[in-house]
Amino acid sequence: MKIAKTFRTALMTTVLVTLSSANAIADAPLKSALGLSMDQAKAATEIHTRRFPVYQKKRSEYSRQMGKLRRARIANDSEAVVREDAIARRLHGEMMALMHEEDGEIRKLLTPEQSKKFDAYLKQRREMVGSSRDDKEYTGR
Repeated sequence: MKIAKTFRTALMTTVLVTLSSANAIADAPLKSALGLSMDQAKAATEIHTRRFPVYQKKRSEYSRQMGKLRRARIANDSEAVVREDAIARRLHGEMMALMHEEDGEIRKLLTPEQSKKFDAYLKQRREMVGSSRDDKEYTGR
């Protein structure tokens, strides 16, 4: 099943770092967008590295669930649609909660000025969500 990439996925991918002997080189987009120091960028990367596998697992579960929901709709099975839709909405909420928790951890690293830039960064990310029909359905876009 082809899953459209969201800005979140792109952000998570770009935040990954390349580790070299004694130092980590943070990815430029997040670092430059927020004006992060190397220590902040490293801490943000560590947060992401720790949290991303959990998010990725939830996203996979959500994608499988959306497949079940699509099959129920194709079969015109209204009971299954209601059941599968409720599960999909729960999983989507859990996925968004994981994302917001990570954002909250990153925000704790930021100065007040960087926090304002992060707000703009998150706003841009929200505007780009919805590239897949699954996300459009649950974000209202």
